[in-house]
Amino acid sequence: MRKFKRLFVVVFLIATLVISGCSSGTSNDSNEEVDISALPEPGDFSKELTLELSGSVTRGKVEEGNYVQKRLEEMFNIKIKNVKVDTWNADQTNLLVASGDLPDTFAFTAGGQTAQEMYDAGLTRTIPKEMLEKYAPRYMEMLEANPPGPIMNLKEGTDNEYMQLVGQYAHVYGLAWGPTLRLDWLEKLGFDPPGDIKPVGPDKGREKIFYTEEGYTIEELEEILLAIVNEDPDGNGKKDTYGILPANNNLNWATTLMGAFGIANGYNLMEDGELVVTEISKQYKEWLKLMAKWYDMGIIDPEFTTLDEQKGWEKYKQGKVGYFIAQPSYLAMDDWARGRAPQNIVEDSDSTAKVLAFAPEIGPDGHQGEGAYLPVVDLADAFYVSKDVTDEELARILQIFDYINLDDEARWTLFGEVGEHSEWEGEPEKSALKVKPEWDLEEGNSGFWAYNFRTYNKTRVSWINSEYTLKLKEDFYARDDIQEKMLIRPYKYDLLNETNGREIDKRYGAQLTTIVDEFRMKAIVGEADIDKEWDNYVQNWLNNGGKEKLEELEKAKTVEELRNAGY
Repeated sequence: MRKFKRLFVVVFLIATLVISGCSSGTSNDSNEEVDISALPEPGDFSKELTLELSGSVTRGKVEEGNYVQKRLEEMFNIKIKNVKVDTWNADQTNLLVASGDLPDTFAFTAGGQTAQEMYDAGLTRTIPKEMLEKYAPRYMEMLEANPPGPIMNLKEGTDNEYMQLVGQYAHVYGLAWGPTLRLDWLEKLGFDPPGDIKPVGPDKGREKIFYTEEGYTIEELEEILLAIVNEDPDGNGKKDTYGILPANNNLNWATTLMGAFGIANGYNLMEDGELVVTEISKQYKEWLKLMAKWYDMGIIDPEFTTLDEQKGWEKYKQGKVGYFIAQPSYLAMDDWARGRAPQNIVEDSDSTAKVLAFAPEIGPDGHQGEGAYLPVVDLADAFYVSKDVTDEELARILQIFDYINLDDEARWTLFGEVGEHSEWEGEPEKSALKVKPEWDLEEGNSGFWAYNFRTYNKTRVSWINSEYTLKLKEDFYARDDIQEKMLIRPYKYDLLNETNGREIDKRYGAQLTTIVDEFRMKAIVGEADIDKEWDNYVQNWLNNGGKEKLEELEKAKTVEELRNAGY
């Protein structure tokens, strides 16, 4: 009951805020010019300022007088007012937004609103391009290097006022997922790898995980999976092994299998001259029919309907499943991925299991790949500046932002000084950094990550990934030619918020998702005849908001136009 009351209060406050923001004059409708000549020059920190700063990944556990706070205060002549809010908690962030009492800078992992909604409600201010060029030159260089970055998040009707800043997502560069099989089972059953293989690493389980840049065809994979089901690869004399164990809470497991049909979950494509979403496309229908066939053949573990992804990892570790999807960090056995499949099958030093990671499957028409993690460009997330921040304060904030997030010399804001606060996991400058136990990994007494935005260039990615993950990406998963060949992007995408797509999704998104999820589950387990019921399924989707969704999507730019935008 208390939880319900709290939720009611959150909803009521947000509704009140939106109404007042739209009707009472609190909205931002001014275009006040910034006199940049009246502001201090970059590096002029002679005047002490008090700033209330919050980072992207904070959980409200920052301690007063922490290591990073002290250094930043001295470096930029500021007094930091710490924000004790869990930015991962939607209740807390929504209440903060509803109150209107926001910190000077904020970036919520959960909850919140869009940049336009924040601005329209009078919660945030714009960030002039001229100020970014003067006080955050590294940030502007990053935008220029990632088109159409410079034209993203502009205030409507302007070409020089940003409603938010964005982060670089170099950590998702390339293929985020790849298929794997139990290599020891392949060897026992007499199947060869599709290409030359090499181990991920020399020891600690990595010597039992191999990879190749070649892939199997769908037909070859089906033959392998059927043998796993019928030929007792674990040697226990029972027919109790399965080819694939899907998850019931997401489609990560199907990423490359769908890619073999040229489609990606949640994206759209042109088909027979018409714009369609993946979930009503002919290729999706063919993929569904293959999954239904595999379920009927016993390849798919029927228990998947009751297992989410995490429970699937646990079942995989029991040694009853042959195929599983994995990120490069899983294969490299990075610390944060411990316990996840397929690496969990070799974590025990006594394990005799072996794993083979291979390139995405090749489909009937030659398709091979997977949906890009981000649809257009590897830029994401939102960093806001509160409406009450003055131009003078913004100039200081932008210099802090540019330094701690884009200057690699600011590594100490994330890991402290190497030797004193952290150590290299392996070879210096070529492996992940590990914080010493006497310092908090995040916030707390160290203040690490407490004020940083979620943005990663390639150098910063190297600080959080093992050398083995970086090598896998270099060798295959993030190679330029592999990305060019295998990344699937939507045909259209409203990156610049030029349509009412978000409103359509708010209105119809939940029911459309339910229609798709229910039909997919029934189709795979044989409760729905795909051929007979397909037309009704598509019509049901169109009648419940799908038609409006497609009409609005038609107004968006193509991804090709966005990626080649001139500005």
